[in-house]
Amino acid sequence: MRHALIALFLAPLAAQAQSLDVTGRIALGATDAYAHGGIGTADVTLSLPITQSAPLGFEMGTYLFARDGKRPHETYAAFVWNDQWRAGVVRPAYDSVLTSVFERSAPFLAYTRAEFTRAETTTAAMRRTAVPWGLSFTNTANGLGYAVSIHDASKGDFRSASVALTQGAGAWQIAAAIEGVWSRNNTYDGINAKLGAQYDAGGLRATIAYLHPDANNRPDAIALSAQYDWTKLSVGVMGEFTDAGQDDAYGLSAEVRLGGSTGAILSATDGAAGPAWHLTLDHQF
Repeated sequence: MRHALIALFLAPLAAQAQSLDVTGRIALGATDAYAHGGIGTADVTLSLPITQSAPLGFEMGTYLFARDGKRPHETYAAFVWNDQWRAGVVRPAYDSVLTSVFERSAPFLAYTRAEFTRAETTTAAMRRTAVPWGLSFTNTANGLGYAVSIHDASKGDFRSASVALTQGAGAWQIAAAIEGVWSRNNTYDGINAKLGAQYDAGGLRATIAYLHPDANNRPDAIALSAQYDWTKLSVGVMGEFTDAGQDDAYGLSAEVRLGGSTGAILSATDGAAGPAWHLTLDHQF
C-alpha cells in the first residue's frame, strides 16, 4: 500500500518538477558480526519543488539497511511547505540529533542497536513494518534549532510525539530530544530521551551523550565518540556503555578518504555481542 501511495503522489509531480535535490548517505560493506556478512545502508532524501509560484514541494526518502535478503527500513513521503512544514510519512524530530556513534563506522551495530538512539516511530517501522503518518515542523531562531513531530500508526497501534533542540556556541553544539509514545487507546507506553554535546574544531570531533531509551525497552547508556582528521585519514573511537554493563558496544575505526565525499572505513568492535570487524565504503551526498 505504501508504494502505491508514493506512486500516486509522484505521478502528478513528475511533470511539474523543476529540479531534484538529493541529500544523505549510502554505504556498502562487509562484517563478520553475522553469518551472511554483507550490509548495505541508505539514509537518503530526494526533494523536488512542485511549483515556483509557492514554496510547496515534495520529499521522499528512506532509512534502510540491506542484509541477508532482508531490507528493514522506514520510507518517508511528505508534502513540504516552505522547507518547514511536512505532512505525510515524515521523519521524526527525535532522529534529527545524536544518532548512533556506529552509524558510519559499524553500520551493522547501528542497525542492531537502533533502539538506543532512534525513535520508536523509526524502529517500529523497521522491526514491525508500521507506517506512521504524521506532521512535522522545523525552524531556527536566534541560533536555536528546533523540530517537532507527531505520528500515528494504525498498524503499529501507537501514537508518538517528539521534540529536538540544538544550540551552537563556538566549537560546541548542545543537542537534546524527547519522544513520548502512547498506544492508540491513549495508554502511556513511556519516553525516549537523549541529551548530549558535540565538539568540532582543529580536526577533532567528539561527542558525549546520555541516552534514555525507555520506550524502546533498552537500558540507559552513555554514548562517546572521538575522531581526529588529517588530510586523507581519520582515526576514531566510539562506544555505547549501558547501565551496569548490560549491553555495551565499543570500537576503533580508521577512515581513508578516497576523494569527494567517499571514504573507506575499517573498524574493530567488541562488547556484549562479541568481537567483530567492519569494512564500509561510505558516500555522502
